[in-house]
Amino acid sequence: MTSVPLFVLVAFRAVIELIVWLIVGRAVLALLAGGARANNPILRLFDVVLDPPRALASRLTPGASFAGREWLLFGLLLSLWLALGLGKWWLLR
Repeated sequence: MTSVPLFVLVAFRAVIELIVWLIVGRAVLALLAGGARANNPILRLFDVVLDPPRALASRLTPGASFAGREWLLFGLLLSLWLALGLGKWWLLR
């Protein structure tokens, strides 16, 4: 009975985890690229993939700076990932 809800929960948790790792990877790559980050095609690809979650974060906090929105997005996604982990535990117990 719990196979469909468990699948949806685990799939949603995987997408959230992917977005969190994309945020971390983009931050590390931006640090490594230094001044050449404006011309880095990989960073542009990260930006294209991360635009929808960033748009959501900017709607939640319209007056925040770019760094503030990134930290807010990271915190929200990490909290949601942990909550989905608790939901998975609850379904499997």
